[in-house]
Amino acid sequence: MLTFVTADEASLDAFLAVSADSPYHAQLGEYLGSLLRQRATRPEWCLLGLEAGAPVARAALWAPAGQAVPTDFVLIDADWGEEGLSSGHALIARLHELARDLGAEALSHHVDDPPAAPQYQEHAEARTRLLDESGYTLLRDGLRWRYSSTSSQQAPPDPSLAFRSLAEVGDEPFVAAIASTYEGTRDSWLTRSIEEHGALGAARADFIDAQAIEYEPDWWELAYLDDGTLAGVIMAAKNPSSAVVWYVGVVPEARGRGLATQLVRRGTERLLAAGADEIRGDCDRDNVGMVKGFERAGYEQFARRRSYRLALSA
Repeated sequence: MLTFVTADEASLDAFLAVSADSPYHAQLGEYLGSLLRQRATRPEWCLLGLEAGAPVARAALWAPAGQAVPTDFVLIDADWGEEGLSSGHALIARLHELARDLGAEALSHHVDDPPAAPQYQEHAEARTRLLDESGYTLLRDGLRWRYSSTSSQQAPPDPSLAFRSLAEVGDEPFVAAIASTYEGTRDSWLTRSIEEHGALGAARADFIDAQAIEYEPDWWELAYLDDGTLAGVIMAAKNPSSAVVWYVGVVPEARGRGLATQLVRRGTERLLAAGADEIRGDCDRDNVGMVKGFERAGYEQFARRRSYRLALSA
């Protein structure tokens, strides 16, 4: 049976020791250090499972930098070869208790396959099995994309598009524009959110969530066709581990014209100009328009990402 302590009760070294045999041990230590510096986690949020005094399981709660209530967990590790995954189940149950005590209403987690920065998650199938058995819902089975400053730029700008920034249009018109791009979406995560909150409610919730990460108002823009009608939305940002094309959306009337590619490039250019060396993005595997958008903008697919969520009140 495991006993649980936090890293402030034990040590960060003990927390990291769970992955001592991993080929990615050094990178995981660097990632934890970056989260602690940015206050995206803290030692009292780093949960450690001990067996006969030895560290055998761990996970850390995560929140947008500096916020007091966690929204996700990261750096989970346990005995993935254990038939019943009992150490993983005990760890997640205790992690849920800790998250509730901190005021969290839900937790999310993302599994990348193959292992990739920043979490280098080996044993992806055992990880997803643990989440499934713990009651988590699969929100998106997606693809991960990566662009570096040395990548080829495959999409020339479209001079027929005009752009207005968030600062120019204001919050509520921007939220309404996001909602208009949700119509007919092929993204399973967005579809679920729209079913729960309606398009406008889902857009407002996503807008508020996005404001918790680092961005400049001129990185968030509405695109207009030459007749002045709305074409789409681009939102670029930086999270603790990388620059990201956070959201791209095209209104139904403007789809099929390659505008997703133009919007991805627009966000990419903003982030490159701000000094980003590498930029990432995610999309649903079934979202053909966005898959083509990233490919044609010079991005490479480097991983599969499965995103899960659990309401802690369930």
